[in-house]
Amino acid sequence: MPDSLLTDSWTLQDGISMTVLQNPLRTRILVTGVGKKFYVPPHWHAAHDEIHIVIKGRAIVTQDGVRQIVGPEDGACLTRRGVIHSLEGFPGEELILEETATAPEDTEQKIFFFRNMGAPGMLRSPLGIMQVLYYGDTYPKFPTGLRWLERLVIVALGGWVAPFFGYQLPDKRLRLDPSRFPRDKKD
Repeated sequence: MPDSLLTDSWTLQDGISMTVLQNPLRTRILVTGVGKKFYVPPHWHAAHDEIHIVIKGRAIVTQDGVRQIVGPEDGACLTRRGVIHSLEGFPGEELILEETATAPEDTEQKIFFFRNMGAPGMLRSPLGIMQVLYYGDTYPKFPTGLRWLERLVIVALGGWVAPFFGYQLPDKRLRLDPSRFPRDKKD
């Protein structure tokens, strides 16, 4: 498996790979349709907006509970910060999906986020995942729908517990966005 920290293309799981593209800077997810279905669970971001573009195939994009099927003819799909969203492909179908943020520095951080998630063994490490979510401005949606609880769990597990047990980000260029936590508060 190529190391996501050293190359611009790596395998996330069987049949799903990610590539960093330039001019403009963005990530491309290639789903071959073989192996597990592509699925990104419901989550939200406190400090950045995302743009998804389906280059080939179809994806189901769910934003705040509204599901829509998006294809190449639909153009850019904008997800504003704070909107709970998920992405999924169709079983057995090829999908090429590109992702950026609305600000170039946020896109760079998203790439560092994906590099950390793609690091060998990371997806099998719950505390490692929590640490990447913490630094990557990503909060899972819980059934309770309580944003303060979703944020607290990520801060506690990713910001405090994971480092206590010696977890460190594989790619330390992923940094905590100070706009998520005011300076007069400590996380």
